[in-house]
Amino acid sequence: MSVSAAALLKLTQHNGLRVFTSADIITLTGLTPAAATKALARLAGQDLVGRIKKGVWVSKLFADFNPYEAVPYLRAPWPAYVSLYSVLADYGVVEEIPRVIYAVSAALPKRYRTPIGAFSIHHLPERLIWGYEVKRQGQASYPIAEPEKAFLDLVYLALIPRSPLEFPRKRERVWDLDKEKLKCYAARFKFEPLTNWLKKERLC
Repeated sequence: MSVSAAALLKLTQHNGLRVFTSADIITLTGLTPAAATKALARLAGQDLVGRIKKGVWVSKLFADFNPYEAVPYLRAPWPAYVSLYSVLADYGVVEEIPRVIYAVSAALPKRYRTPIGAFSIHHLPERLIWGYEVKRQGQASYPIAEPEKAFLDLVYLALIPRSPLEFPRKRERVWDLDKEKLKCYAARFKFEPLTNWLKKERLC
């Protein structure tokens, strides 16, 4: 069985496949794994889809596509959500705009360079995978931390020895955060160095 490039593109659009796997295409078309991969590689060569990791693709035909949508797929089946500097910049908590997309996951940490941007995914224990919501903007949807949780995720990870992450920084050191929520969430971490850091910064 064969499927033309035009038919395959129409199929992805009709089914709303913004981020999808080779397995999704195999199911929809009946193609063999090899044929599906070859067909998708042809589309990638025409810059109509992009491969973000082995067996995972993004469509480039949706004008409202947000790279954040790829985050849950990069470390699947482990849960993951946008956090750290990306969220803090989006909410105006810090001034600096990161050049990569930051996320956390219960999976091992990993970096990705993809056609839709670079991703830096950091490990959190599974017990700390909470404090996020699925945000919807038009047809786009993606898991993203609340700003207070993103702030705490970052401080927690920065406190770990040999961490590649730095503490959040702001010139005035006045944080636009809900202090009550920050205090409540910090208690759930059950990590004394985190509580001590917040006290030092007069945030707790």
